[in-house]
Amino acid sequence: MAERTCALGCSAYSALKARFESPVAAVAELRKNGKKTVWMFGDETPEELIIAAGLQPVRLLGYYGERPNADKYLELSFGALWRGSFEAIVNGSYDGLIDYLVMENSSDLIQKISYYLEAMLRLEEDRVLPTMAFVDYATATKNFRVQQRNVMVTEKFLNTLRSWTGKEISNDEIYAAIDLCNEHRLALRRITALRRQNKILGSEAMNIIGGSFFFEKQEATALVNAVADAAESWEDTGLVTAVYTGSAQETTELYTLIEESGINIIADDRLIGDRYSEGLVRKSPKPTTDIAYYYHMRFPSSERSYVAERAVCMPKLIEDSKAQSYIIFMNHNDESYIWDYPRQRDVLGGLPTLMIEDQYYPLRNVSELKDKFASFAEKVKGAN
Repeated sequence: MAERTCALGCSAYSALKARFESPVAAVAELRKNGKKTVWMFGDETPEELIIAAGLQPVRLLGYYGERPNADKYLELSFGALWRGSFEAIVNGSYDGLIDYLVMENSSDLIQKISYYLEAMLRLEEDRVLPTMAFVDYATATKNFRVQQRNVMVTEKFLNTLRSWTGKEISNDEIYAAIDLCNEHRLALRRITALRRQNKILGSEAMNIIGGSFFFEKQEATALVNAVADAAESWEDTGLVTAVYTGSAQETTELYTLIEESGINIIADDRLIGDRYSEGLVRKSPKPTTDIAYYYHMRFPSSERSYVAERAVCMPKLIEDSKAQSYIIFMNHNDESYIWDYPRQRDVLGGLPTLMIEDQYYPLRNVSELKDKFASFAEKVKGAN
């Protein structure tokens, strides 16, 4: 589906879209605020603490061009998403723009990449990388002992930020940062609600959410709210609706292809989607506990949760969204979702579902994929 004039005519939407489409230029623009930048690699990086430290959080997006460094250093088992992330870190496109890199344990492959980066620094005398830290949250097991461990991990990261900035970071500063992030999540939930009404395309939502990663939080929240205000009057897309799960998408290419085939993704479980704004950080006398609890209890990801959990949460997401169908799309070597689906299928009954496996970047079979999505759209129409 071509980009809609209602969206392109909204200046707030256009500002967010421009930042998402050009992340290097976006980071360069952000640096004009005088703050040092912190790349966040992974879904569970506690950005509240980064903001409280007076630093500028920036979401790491993969490099979508030739990837010679990934080909040189990484095994073939690293899928498209991880190869792009690694390439962005090491190919020099962000030289002079990123001061710190924070990785965390939302995927084994992020941990492996952290080992590779450390080895490169140790073995290559001319290798220059941002100062690095690793936030080793445990998220699969939900019990008090694991929660206490995650509190210690959060406090360790807070101390790392203190060492980077040379300043004490008070509870009041952390509370203020929590408020900023919660306000932003509430603004994004307005976008979520409009997606459910089929007023916002999945690709438009990606531009809004992804673009918000490249503004200071207050400005991002204001822009998202401005888009939500405008979108209240946008017309229904008229497309079949679906929930998406599978390999994370960092460009709008796939969602646009799906839309051109007659389907709108109105809900998903990815970071540049519903998962980013799900839940709020509560405030108690110990904010590091609140932050640890929030990231521990987020929507269960396929990479770091049990099949039984996903068999509950994904059908509930589909039910709550009132989507007409379910799409599972997996890159080569990123196929944990295959294990999730059989238990989900038992709950979903006859919901039309399309599973596509073994995909690459760049997409190698666009016309074939478009035909599959178009045929699936017709199937969904026939079932509703």
